[in-house]
Amino acid sequence: MDRVTVRRALRSAATAAALAFVLTGCIPAAGDTRPVTSAPPTDAAAAFGDAEHEPDAEAAPQSIAGLAPGTVLATGEFHDRGTSGAIELRANGTPSGFEVVLTGISPAPTAGMTLELNSEPSTATREVLKEGFSYYRYDPLATTADQAFRVPTPGTGGFVTNDPSYLRTAVLWAPAAGAERGFDEVVATAPLTWNLPDLNPGLRVVDHGAAEGATGEAVLDDGGTPLRYRIAAGDTSIGVTARFGVTVDDLRWLNPDRAGSKLLLADRWLNLSREDRGLRG
Repeated sequence: MDRVTVRRALRSAATAAALAFVLTGCIPAAGDTRPVTSAPPTDAAAAFGDAEHEPDAEAAPQSIAGLAPGTVLATGEFHDRGTSGAIELRANGTPSGFEVVLTGISPAPTAGMTLELNSEPSTATREVLKEGFSYYRYDPLATTADQAFRVPTPGTGGFVTNDPSYLRTAVLWAPAAGAERGFDEVVATAPLTWNLPDLNPGLRVVDHGAAEGATGEAVLDDGGTPLRYRIAAGDTSIGVTARFGVTVDDLRWLNPDRAGSKLLLADRWLNLSREDRGLRG
């Protein structure tokens, strides 16, 4: 069965085989040597409530589920490290993922090769790609130049976000010697070009200044637009959303690598920039 898993620290390959998704990071597959990082101690984190600031229905993000099945969402070309071919992502009419089509992969994938969709740019190093937030197909690719599959497999869960355009790069990985699958060496990368409308057109982030429930540090660009915010102990969801004029759903959209109570934790940086969605910095 095809599996897509989100990278997460401190999970075994056996656990990965039983889960389609874990919502804070990809689980290393068997033979994977990528490093793992634990979350900060929970006793040092102040989690927010999720529903204290309700979204405006007119400004609520739309979804790829509203696009006609077969609509091309993104395309990319593999053209480095001696490998060529194309990738295409197509809507499947559901909010739980999309169809992936690989064509003309040359040389054809070898046994154990895995496809990953990574938030880091295609120019990132192997080490940075290993740490980037991503989705990957748990089962190895077929050893053919042309193939298609659904991401994720029906019945195994959905994406953390309704808008996957933060996934910047398709990566073909080769496993370590003797491993059935895994992420040892980059075989090829393909920068993804997304063909999506603005799925959150009502989003405007403005820093109204520190106030009760939002006393953390904000980093702004030269024009005064907020780029990121460091959560302070004692902050509340009402305070933070009011400070920046956004909803909790907006914050989830801006931070697709966070899930549940991990969205807003004390002393963590919260992304507020459209351009930096999915990046870990």
